[in-house]
Amino acid sequence: MCFADADIDVAVVEVGLGGRLDATNVLTPIVSAITNIALDHAEYLGATLPEIASEKAGILKPGIPAMTAERDPDLLGLLHARAAAAGATLASLDEVTEVQSAS
Repeated sequence: MCFADADIDVAVVEVGLGGRLDATNVLTPIVSAITNIALDHAEYLGATLPEIASEKAGILKPGIPAMTAERDPDLLGLLHARAAAAGATLASLDEVTEVQSAS
C-alpha cells in the first residue's frame, strides 16, 4: 500500500530470506532476480546448495522473466528446470552481459 499510495512507477524490492515462503511473493514483479546461491540461512532454506537453490527458485512466476548471477552448472540446471516448471524464462547474467577489463 505504501508504494501505491506514493504513486511510484518502479520499486526494487529485496526478499527477506529469499524464496518460496518469502512475504514478497504477494507482489507481481516485472522481473525476478536470483543472486549466487550460498549456504546463508541454511537453517531455513536447506542444508545443501541444491536445496537452497530450489527454495530461492520459489520466487519464479509464470510469464515473469528472471535473471540469475549463479554460475555453477548444476545449480543453473536446477534453476532452469524450476523456471520451466513455473512457466518463467531464466537468463544467466553471463549469457547477456560482457565484462571487459578496465585496465
